[in-house]
Amino acid sequence: MQKLRRTVSADVYDRIKESILSLELSPGEEIKINEISEKLGLSRSPVRDALIRLSEEALVDILPQRGCWVSLIDLERVEEERFLRHSLEKSTLSYFIDASKDSDIARLEYYVSLQKEALLENDRVKFFSYDDAMHKSIFETANKNRIWSIIAKETGHYRRMRLLSFDEKGVLDKNIEQHVLLIEALRKKDLNDALSIEKEHIFKLTFEKGEIIKNHPTFFKKV
Repeated sequence: MQKLRRTVSADVYDRIKESILSLELSPGEEIKINEISEKLGLSRSPVRDALIRLSEEALVDILPQRGCWVSLIDLERVEEERFLRHSLEKSTLSYFIDASKDSDIARLEYYVSLQKEALLENDRVKFFSYDDAMHKSIFETANKNRIWSIIAKETGHYRRMRLLSFDEKGVLDKNIEQHVLLIEALRKKDLNDALSIEKEHIFKLTFEKGEIIKNHPTFFKKV
């Protein structure tokens, strides 16, 4: 029974987290345990367990006797999470170059082709999922799956900021362009070029931040 509860809680955790990261649940939006329990046909316990896990990742704020809300995006945390992502990914690229075969490059190209389709469909959530899949594939080829798991778990504020950036003009086209350049550098096994492109890719959010905050002022934690 305890194992079943953990399994159900994990499923609820995944579903709520996906709703938060996709911005289906907006920053600052109240999360009502009773409503989620009724919607999923579950008791309150697994929902409460899931929300506790998400609070540990700073994706929800739980105030005893008051309620639970999706956390506002913390810009200081965005910078820390971006530093984490950049540090781990740039270290992984050399392992990818050493281990990669033509089929691994082809897999990266496949995800970019899916991004192009999502762009035509104007589906930014799907676009972001293929972006994630491409980068995750780099870690898988480099045999650094656990490192990607750390990134996926610890960068919720940065990931939400990135998704918001996709509303800005030209960002999706630029994302694809940088992916194409990165893949070409990896194909040539040119580590210096790959590192330069990866850095630009990760830090371009700096130039988009002001416009994002202007367009979504209620989504951000006040400093």
